[in-house]
Amino acid sequence: MSPPAASTALALVVLLSLAVGCARQDYAPRALDLEDAAQRYALRSLSASGLEQDMRAQGLPAQQWPLREWGLDALTLAAFHYRDELQAARARGAAARAQVPLAAQRAPFVVTPRLERHSGEGESDSPWSLGFELEIPIASAARRTAAIERAEYQAQAAELEIGEKVWQVRSEVRANLLELHAARRSIGSLEAELAAQQSVVDMLQRRLQEGYAGVTEVDAARLRMAEANGSLLEARTRAERALGGLAQAVGVSTQALRSVELSFAAFEEIPPPPDAETARREALRNRIDMRRSLLEFNAADAQVKLEIARQYPTFSITPGYLWDQGDNVWSLAVDLLLPATLTHGPAIRAAQAQREAAAHQALALQSTVLGEADARNAVFAQARQAAEASQSATLTQLARSSQIQRQFDLGQADRLETTLARIEAMQVERRAIAARVDAHRALGQLEDAMQIPVGGAALPVVEKRGNAQ
Repeated sequence: MSPPAASTALALVVLLSLAVGCARQDYAPRALDLEDAAQRYALRSLSASGLEQDMRAQGLPAQQWPLREWGLDALTLAAFHYRDELQAARARGAAARAQVPLAAQRAPFVVTPRLERHSGEGESDSPWSLGFELEIPIASAARRTAAIERAEYQAQAAELEIGEKVWQVRSEVRANLLELHAARRSIGSLEAELAAQQSVVDMLQRRLQEGYAGVTEVDAARLRMAEANGSLLEARTRAERALGGLAQAVGVSTQALRSVELSFAAFEEIPPPPDAETARREALRNRIDMRRSLLEFNAADAQVKLEIARQYPTFSITPGYLWDQGDNVWSLAVDLLLPATLTHGPAIRAAQAQREAAAHQALALQSTVLGEADARNAVFAQARQAAEASQSATLTQLARSSQIQRQFDLGQADRLETTLARIEAMQVERRAIAARVDAHRALGQLEDAMQIPVGGAALPVVEKRGNAQ
């Protein structure tokens, strides 16, 4: 090959390298405007058109928009639309998924141009030598397959965070809606009791003036009225706290929730507890941490495969050409890269130890999941029985209050006795309400243990969305 031909070959290699470089992407800055994000958060509402489109895409039945009432399911869908944590989880899942193609990439070719100048004279009049070498790595198929398998399992484990956040959002919405329901029920009952206690104080005050009641009796009535007023103020504080927590769980401002009618229909009935076997099966099938633990074990197993493959040497083929002062020199080299140790034993044993730890972690987590399902199912069953017993006591007290009211209508009981019976019925009813709320709290804890609603439909699939406006 003549010097021009050698120069042409070298130029082609350089042009090929430049062509590959032309496929590179330029840096594009990504701005983060926190002030704009805060303004958009303040503008979020439960009547936005974007929210309507999103909720209808998730299966919201055709009905008037904005909704007349916002219950647990509707608020959960709104939270899926607005909660930024879901966007962050999707982004982290996408980042982990982007690592899989990197594991599948082959090692790049290495082009080494050679340019030499000789001080002595050769057969050619030119003192220059021109050439190049092309290094072609030969990757083991077993090593590449194991690396891809490990990256795939790691990406799937990271993507499970989306499902974990979905359930966390639903759990937070439910818990805060339940607390708001309990506080508002207590407020209504305490307001009625406070009015009745005021009537008792007024009646006893008149009796005191007429000599039919003592000062101690009047003071005791005033103390009970003060206690009822304190309980009412406490209930109103709980309601405000729960409303704020619900707004945070949905991802909107508190004012946005004040402008809509909330529905507590989800807490009207207490479903029966599942049998123990069903609770355990649903927990093992639906728990995100259980599924992630299995994927982490699979990734650790893939790491063992990768270390096994790495114990074998890797090599690359390096063909080359050199025009050396009139001589055409062709070369072919094989580069052999030996592992750090001939047996590669320490790395293999370390990977096997990690796999063993992942296996025990999965087994330990399974025992924890099964234990939580059993314990919380038993607690829910007991709380449900307590709620039923409290409801029975409420009915008994209401029957007694009705009987005294009939006696009053017949002139056989006075107004004070009737009012006191009504106050006692209110107090018994509040205890029944508290028992029902406790049962629903226990139900929520059981659902968290299984990560699936008890006796209800499954959660909607949360599709990838843009930033909520």
